[in-house]
Amino acid sequence: MDLGSLFKLKQAWKTFSANHPKVPEFVENVKSKGLEKDVELAVAIRYPDGTEYRTGIRLQDSDIALFDIFK
Repeated sequence: MDLGSLFKLKQAWKTFSANHPKVPEFVENVKSKGLEKDVELAVAIRYPDGTEYRTGIRLQDSDIALFDIFK
C-alpha cells in the first residue's frame, strides 16, 4: 500500500470512528482480549427493507494468523 493510500485510510478511519464511536471501543476490547481458536465471529447485515443476511464462523489458527497481519 502506498503512502497516499495509507493517508486516505487513516482519514477515512478517523471519520468512521467519529460517526460510529462504539466500533473503535469494540475493536480495542477484542484486541486487548485477543483471538483464539474456537472464538465465534458473527456478522449480520440488516437493510431498511427488512432483508437480513447473517453468517458466523468459529476461528481456526489460520484465521487468527490472517487477523494478526492487521495488528
